[in-house]
Amino acid sequence: MGPTKRNMYRFPWSGNDNPIGWLEVTDKCNTYCRGCYRINGMQGHKTLEQIKEEIDLLAKWRNCDNISIAGGEPLIHPEIMEIIAYIKSLKMKPLILTNGIKLENNRPMVEELKRAGAIGFTFHIDSEQQRPHWKGKTETELFELRQYYADMVHDVGGMTAFFGMTVYPGNLDFVPEMVKWANKNIDRVHGLVMIGYRNASMNSGYDYYANGEKITLETSYVFEDTEESYLTSSDVYDKIKEHFPHYETSAYMGGTNAIDKMTWLVSAQLGNRHQMYGSVGAKVMELFQMFHHLQHGTYVIYSPSNKIPKIAMFLGLFDKGVRQFNGKFLKDVLRHPLRLFQPIYVQSIGIIQGPDLMEDGRVDMCESCPDMTVWDGKLVHSCRMDEWRLYGGYVVAQRKVAEGGAGGNGHLIAPDAIPVGEGDTIHPN
Repeated sequence: MGPTKRNMYRFPWSGNDNPIGWLEVTDKCNTYCRGCYRINGMQGHKTLEQIKEEIDLLAKWRNCDNISIAGGEPLIHPEIMEIIAYIKSLKMKPLILTNGIKLENNRPMVEELKRAGAIGFTFHIDSEQQRPHWKGKTETELFELRQYYADMVHDVGGMTAFFGMTVYPGNLDFVPEMVKWANKNIDRVHGLVMIGYRNASMNSGYDYYANGEKITLETSYVFEDTEESYLTSSDVYDKIKEHFPHYETSAYMGGTNAIDKMTWLVSAQLGNRHQMYGSVGAKVMELFQMFHHLQHGTYVIYSPSNKIPKIAMFLGLFDKGVRQFNGKFLKDVLRHPLRLFQPIYVQSIGIIQGPDLMEDGRVDMCESCPDMTVWDGKLVHSCRMDEWRLYGGYVVAQRKVAEGGAGGNGHLIAPDAIPVGEGDTIHPN
């Protein structure tokens, strides 16, 4: 059935007022993930001076609350501590997007990252990675590794732990198991990020151009066919909703060209380690964004704490989702009175649908893209930055020319054959 835009809050973010600044400190990585947007090791580590310039640009033109430190694998950058400290000195929140390999059996590094100012991690772990010592493991077998990182960050304390995975047609049925595991660990898992797999196909009926010249596309996301290209955010939503009645989305972002597309879907589930009670609605999500902007001057997506004070139950006066939570929670307290004194947590699920090539050759992106990054002093989409690195600009797709015509369906429409509605008049110049 899918989510409905009418029942959700549309994030008000823009290019110049966005909670996230996406910082890529290196393109080197110590593993390989199928579907990665970045060619490994093409340029190597950026210098600390260059990184600081990019952070300054993001702070000035994006009004960021958070800087997502990415790559490549950011933890292999030799000056990662200095990078985090510089972000913190500008009163922004440094969040590390990592595969976690450098942190395995390395709690001292987690503690050092915390002292430098990092607010937490988003760990990317899935079965399509060529991860040392874990190659060939199933998504279920990888729960051991996910639990290890969740427990370590929780034991260090004062940091967030999000977990991301790329969703392919082959592991879509596993998504409910991931949600179940996260719900069980709601006191230490702040949220999940589900990224729908996308690729660009070389046999899809399009030619590709850069700066007016026809090219052979050679980015890391090019494949021969589109067999696995069509998972949407609604597909992932439906799979979760099928198994978890308490789950509901409260906010979204649309597409730049496709009016019916939802590129980001965000939920905020409420519960404790014993039971999930519901999800906040659109009104609370809107209040959270607006209040943070009024108080701090920025929008927000990552919060340092996931505990919810019980006074928040009064938000049910105007939010349907909180009202449903209140009812289920109070019924549970009647059966188990001591749960009244146990903490309630919020846990997010973000579903991201990547770029899509439309029939007319336009690329549909995330509106108000939160993951814009810096390339040569410009802000570009991080998922398409390799197009700038390889070709000096965005790649344009164009329908292959059909025999006997100019392209598309093989013929041009003559000006006098353009359909005009009844009663319309064409006025000559």
